[in-house]
Amino acid sequence: MSSHSTDDVPVMQRLYDRIWLIAALAMVFFIVVYVGWGLFDALTLPAGPR
Repeated sequence: MSSHSTDDVPVMQRLYDRIWLIAALAMVFFIVVYVGWGLFDALTLPAGPR
């Protein structure tokens, strides 16, 4: 029998122990940021000569 139950572990520590969840959230964050940055750059390019 374990001396620690899940109630004894702080919420942030339980979150930090889920390394694959953190890795997936980091990938989603970077994809969203880079796609958003790319769209912003593409939409703010000046129009070519007419």
